[in-house]
Amino acid sequence: MNKKKVLVVDDDENMNAVLMEKLNFSGFEAQGAFDGEEGLKRALEWHPDIILLDLMLPKMTGMDVLSKLREDAWGKGVKVIMLTAVENAKLVSAAMERGAFTYLVKIEHSLDDIVKKITDELAK
Repeated sequence: MNKKKVLVVDDDENMNAVLMEKLNFSGFEAQGAFDGEEGLKRALEWHPDIILLDLMLPKMTGMDVLSKLREDAWGKGVKVIMLTAVENAKLVSAAMERGAFTYLVKIEHSLDDIVKKITDELAK
């Protein structure tokens, strides 16, 4: 069975490392990127099954990455979870308009919650 691929795009190196370790331990194949440009490039080259995308990123915001993904033939359909420290109703609605399917505020969700959300979404 092929492992599902998860791309973690987060400039917080600790968060990125912990998420990748948890995802790999949970049976996924995880890769990380630390800024928006790297995240977009890696997504378009690697074609993960799902992307965990932080909003506040250096070089290119998570919202810009999401918009660029949606312009790509493959990227139109990739599942994206916005994962951020910022809870902002305008950002949530903007992310949903651009095709994110859910929005998780980091401090409100444990690693197990995040893994469950990914597992549930990929099972659909």
